[in-house]
Amino acid sequence: MLSSIYAALLALFIVRLSLGVIKLRRTEKVSLGDGGVTALQNAIRAQGNATEYAPISLILLILLELNGGHVLLIHLGGITI
Repeated sequence: MLSSIYAALLALFIVRLSLGVIKLRRTEKVSLGDGGVTALQNAIRAQGNATEYAPISLILLILLELNGGHVLLIHLGGITI
């Protein structure tokens, strides 16, 4: 399945975003919330957006693939996620 490639890439991307949040939390010594630190707020929101939109995007990509969508269309969808 082509969509599994994009699922794996998205998982790695979300791990990278999570590690960025962890690094900023340690640097700024903020254990809960955002501590009013703009960079941490942005990192938290980026991670949140990825975890909110990635699942539905992957579900739609998988449905496209299962319904016989053209390979180029599947790749185009995967790249734009």
